[in-house]
Amino acid sequence: MRNNDKSVHHGHRKRLKKKFADLGGGAFDDHELLELLLFYSIPRSNTNEIAHRLMERFGSINRMAEASSDELKLVDGIGDNSVALLRLVLMLAKRYANEERREVKRLNSIEAIVDYANFHTMGAVKELVYAVYMDENLNVIDTNLIASGTVNEVRPMVRTVLELCILKRSTAVLIFHNHPNGGVEPSRDDILFTKLIERELKMIGSDLVEHIIVDGKDYFAVKNHIKNTNWCQSH
Repeated sequence: MRNNDKSVHHGHRKRLKKKFADLGGGAFDDHELLELLLFYSIPRSNTNEIAHRLMERFGSINRMAEASSDELKLVDGIGDNSVALLRLVLMLAKRYANEERREVKRLNSIEAIVDYANFHTMGAVKELVYAVYMDENLNVIDTNLIASGTVNEVRPMVRTVLELCILKRSTAVLIFHNHPNGGVEPSRDDILFTKLIERELKMIGSDLVEHIIVDGKDYFAVKNHIKNTNWCQSH
């Protein structure tokens, strides 16, 4: 029976490797890519089950990337070799993504904005608020973290954004932040902050492009929501 199990695992691994070689990573779910990766640190065990346990514990590749070695080892089947492999591959992936994002010069579509926001908040376990300073053609001048943690002090954030906007001579500002606990619905403070920062930016000759809340593939455009809500209320 043991020899049969070994033969089954070997055949499965061979088929999975061939699928990757033929179709690339786009044909795989996240847990399948993890299963394939773990072949190289776990030579004999069923890595499919271990990959599922990793995804069940961390919920996403992003959150796994931020996990410590000790947290990874809490998953049954993950030892020192697997921890080293996972952390190395995830670090290489982050550096690759960072180099790609350095090439971003212009944020002139919602897709580009959401992708940019997700990169900067990837794996964060607390709320992060960023301001992106741009010129009139939406070319990026600079990106700054303006708040982190429990963000409920609206006016200090507005003051910070305005000061940096003047300093960088920016005529367009994008705000984005994440909701690490999931969901993209804006809070009362999110609405207040968006209204206030839009008004104050206009007073110094700049525009608020949008305030985006991101959570992976989901996003919420707060400025657009306010505009549409106000339009509905006035008709």
